[in-house]
Amino acid sequence: MINLASQIHPVLCRELGGILILGVIKLALKVKFYSLFRINLKSAGTEYELDNQITIAELIKKLDQDYDGYFTQKLLEEDRSISSGAIILLNGKNVIHLDKLETVVSNQDTVTLFPPSAGG
Repeated sequence: MINLASQIHPVLCRELGGILILGVIKLALKVKFYSLFRINLKSAGTEYELDNQITIAELIKKLDQDYDGYFTQKLLEEDRSISSGAIILLNGKNVIHLDKLETVVSNQDTVTLFPPSAGG
């Protein structure tokens, strides 16, 4: 039997009992919400199928379109820098240690958002 998995992309192939099953792989940017974002928005996150790579700043604009400006208000200072205490992770790495708001994201990435918090 010929292994088509190496020849078909972006299609996932697997064999079950001699039957070849083909399924389309969904390539999307995953955005996960935590803490008060999850509570206030009543959502664990969202996904975007991107045509091209975008920056974190562009992702925040995209989220603002879907959530009425909520994310700019919660994540960014007036000077458009990341708010103190806000955490934005790209595949588990804090974007503060990458290229901040200019960090590039694409399909298959996961962005995790935590709002600024206070207290102890």
